[in-house]
Amino acid sequence: MRHLILALAALVSVAGCSSSSAPNPSPSLPSDQLHVVVQDSTAPPLYSNTTSQLFTAGQNADVRLYYRDPTSGGYGDELLRFEVPGDGLFRRPDGTAFQTGDTVRITITVLDPKKLQFEFQPAGLQFNPNDPARLRIEYQHDDHDYNGDGVVDAADSAIQHQLDAWKNDPPSTLWFKQGAVNFESLEEIDVNIVSFSQYAVAW
Repeated sequence: MRHLILALAALVSVAGCSSSSAPNPSPSLPSDQLHVVVQDSTAPPLYSNTTSQLFTAGQNADVRLYYRDPTSGGYGDELLRFEVPGDGLFRRPDGTAFQTGDTVRITITVLDPKKLQFEFQPAGLQFNPNDPARLRIEYQHDDHDYNGDGVVDAADSAIQHQLDAWKNDPPSTLWFKQGAVNFESLEEIDVNIVSFSQYAVAW
């Protein structure tokens, strides 16, 4: 199962893949110190900056966001995929437990089309900690000049190695590193999700 692969990948170093988790399980940064990854100026536009879908407890489901294909105008490269296993829905924002067949509408919004920063609603929705939801974010269309010095070099590769998924619970200004798996050769961030709020790819 995908979550088992993620767990193993977070513990084992493999070629072309790095885990950016640290000994401190929840290092944090204030908003003004977090560097959110930005889209490259040549990146295709998003097909839509929001997506919404009904999820049912007891059923596997996923929802995705895409770039717009520059030729057809339809779906292009995938930006984000959010997957919920059949037993993944755990508690509603009010704390009540999900029962098989219960439904909830999940909405994901890109807060700024120039940044890899997302809002997940309903805020406070919880997922099964033993079989959590999974989030995959593709960053192949980001600006690889991470330090903004006008050249993509080894310094930027070092920053790419630090990329992770970070979580914020507004109105707090603190962001918390989630310990994602950064598949650098694929330019992909994979992370387990146990509750909803805002997430960003950042360092």
